[in-house]
Amino acid sequence: VPAATLEEAAAAGVALARGETPGRGETAPLPDAERVRAEAARLGPEQRYIRGLFSGGTLCSEAQVVWRERGLAAYSNVPLDAARRLGDPGESREHTAVDMGTDELTVGRPHPMIDFRYRVERLRREARDPATAVVLLDVVLGYGAHPDPASALVPAVREARALAEREGRYLPVVASVCGTEGDPQRRSAQEARLREAGVLLMPSNAAAARAAAAIATRSAGEAGR
Repeated sequence: VPAATLEEAAAAGVALARGETPGRGETAPLPDAERVRAEAARLGPEQRYIRGLFSGGTLCSEAQVVWRERGLAAYSNVPLDAARRLGDPGESREHTAVDMGTDELTVGRPHPMIDFRYRVERLRREARDPATAVVLLDVVLGYGAHPDPASALVPAVREARALAEREGRYLPVVASVCGTEGDPQRRSAQEARLREAGVLLMPSNAAAARAAAAIATRSAGEAGR
């Protein structure tokens, strides 16, 4: 049973386990569609591009698949199309999805699932870019990951949004948390603190990528599906 995203694969697996026929290419409607539309409505005309800052390649690639289905081609250091490879992974270009866990970006520093410092630095830079419409983040829990991702991300998100606000812009931040209540970091605890910082949380990375696309393109209809 083919699936374009992890979200579709999970839905297909559940359907098969129930003896049902999996839907082809079906995705659940985005939760909090009104919030998605409200975030888009606060953008300035120069804010056009999604900036995805990922701790790993799987979710980075999945986001690009979601965007491509919506007509958005992204530049990346792990691009779907070789012509869209970033010349410098440290510099965003138009719609950008960066796998911050590649060898070239982890020389001399821990992996970004463990150490958030480089991603925090990049978040500040994207906040200063007047073309940034929305920042998309993944937050991965579990053993071998940061013991408390929210403790690193919440101050950084607040700082990034304040940086944009001082320059007269509103900065939406969208994220998904990949983990469970059984993980040491506890998913619900992480999500609660991120929401308090103004992060728009989605139940999966694919849904977060769809929400980011809807915000950046001001696609009100897209917010509901």
